[in-house]
Amino acid sequence: MSTKNKTYKTNSLLSILIIFGLIVVANYIISKKFLRLDLTENKVYSISDASKRLLKNLDDIVNINVYFSKDLPPHLKKVESDVRDMLTEFNAYAGKNLRITWDDPTGDEEKKQKVRSMGIPEIQMQTFEKDKAQVINGFLGLAVLYADKKELIPVIQDVSNFEYDLAQCIMKVFRKEAPKVAVLKTDTMPYFDEYMRYQMKGQMPPDPTEEKYKPLYEKLKENYEVKTVALDDKPIDNMYKTLIIPGGDDKIFTERDIFEIDQYFMKGGNLIVLADAIKIDMSRGVMGSAQYPLILKLLEHYGVRVEKSLVVDASCGQVQIPQQVGPFRMNVPVNYPYIAKVTPEGFNKSVASVSGLAQMIFPWVSPLTLLVGNSDSSATTDSNAVEGVVLVTSSKNSWVESGRFDLNPQQQWQQIFESKKDVLSQSNLVVYLSGGFKSYYAGKSVPPKESVVEPGKEDIQVNNEDQNREIAASNTNGHLIVAGDSDFLSGQGASPGNIAWLLNVVDWVSLDENLISIRSRALVDRTIKNDKLEGGKSYANVIRYTNILLMPVLVIILGLIIYFRRREVIVATGKANEKKEEETSK
Repeated sequence: MSTKNKTYKTNSLLSILIIFGLIVVANYIISKKFLRLDLTENKVYSISDASKRLLKNLDDIVNINVYFSKDLPPHLKKVESDVRDMLTEFNAYAGKNLRITWDDPTGDEEKKQKVRSMGIPEIQMQTFEKDKAQVINGFLGLAVLYADKKELIPVIQDVSNFEYDLAQCIMKVFRKEAPKVAVLKTDTMPYFDEYMRYQMKGQMPPDPTEEKYKPLYEKLKENYEVKTVALDDKPIDNMYKTLIIPGGDDKIFTERDIFEIDQYFMKGGNLIVLADAIKIDMSRGVMGSAQYPLILKLLEHYGVRVEKSLVVDASCGQVQIPQQVGPFRMNVPVNYPYIAKVTPEGFNKSVASVSGLAQMIFPWVSPLTLLVGNSDSSATTDSNAVEGVVLVTSSKNSWVESGRFDLNPQQQWQQIFESKKDVLSQSNLVVYLSGGFKSYYAGKSVPPKESVVEPGKEDIQVNNEDQNREIAASNTNGHLIVAGDSDFLSGQGASPGNIAWLLNVVDWVSLDENLISIRSRALVDRTIKNDKLEGGKSYANVIRYTNILLMPVLVIILGLIIYFRRREVIVATGKANEKKEEETSK
């Protein structure tokens, strides 16, 4: 073998070894540092910085057991692919502290029973095989496990909120103790008959607020330590991450109460206020009248006004009305537009905590006006420091009624709707404000305590013992959620969708601020809409046919250019060869 051949083979072998070594090093680096080029506008294929911080701060092993059937219908294959990508990215940032296993329990009855007992159901999925529609059973869920704690995502069919749901599960299993949530006591006395009934049994009657909002308490207690707090002229303990204020009329809030709520908020607490600007009285039919609880004044200072009006929506719930049907009198369901029904279009798709909700029901809800960022604002909080986001809106077929309210369900609603077509518009039902709020009492003195000397007397003594109390003038990162109604979480009004909203927003503001910054991963709608184009329908057609016709024409032109250039090269090469042959022959 010649020296030249030996050198060539040695160099080739070294090149192969160097390339192999570079591949090994690159794989090692990539395994330690997840890299992805995401060119989408909202980075929908990359996890947020909040999730990265959460994963990097894990100091113990969290297990994620994924139960997906292998033979999924074609339309769910992308869901599986997206879940795998997301879990791979989570694993890259968490490293050895996140263990992910995939399992298909479909063919093993014992495994299926175990997975179902965990709370992950076997669901029916439609697929098409041999031109026939078939229904198959399978699993599409996962469990997040840490020590003796377990959190589930039972069914994953939409990945737009998967990052949020997964981060929430990890936070819940990894937290040392359940966060504390307080509910403000806004109903002070039980009904007299109920009070006497319990007294005769030697029992204490249940707290009226807890009884009225029983579904709220039952669901919150599954994940939180919940306590009812009374405003009895003392500070609200900031050990509670979030304070929920459900309703309250003119008689509930004193100036001192508002001060304590304000100071709780200024010292880092989160507020969820279910505000009632219209009082509904059902003792003599259904009647509504405006009320002015002091909490509304505080909210307006923070940047949101609860209007003294009611939303009427063609997308609505129903009520049972007794009617004569032949010889019988029976309850018949009729549409009642004063019960606004929110469909998926009414939820803010960019906010993960509400984007996945399907429906909410709001009876007698008042519209909300955001005052922050508004030149006509009456809010005294610095509008530049506070941002407002609308979370829930009514449908486009809704309007607002104020003044005298006719709340009778038996009206000619179709005729009323036709007469309101010129004023139909969406109304804000739930809003979220965040940022640096200024105290309503900044630069003011502490409102005095008020105490009745003797029951039944109106003499009030003013207690000035708090005159030297220091007032927190502002907060740096406050979170405030306001809904224009409280009845949607009381008694029969607490529909599954309403409870889901409550749990989502309480988790959102209470678990960790990381959750707030995790966005929904919904793709931006790029559909051409005529009403959003200045040129109208003709302009939309120009865009449409340009995309359809121009691109193929450009491809044809490019092909012709390449063809003629190649032809010129071939001709020139042929002539050069002919010339060379002539010179050789001579």
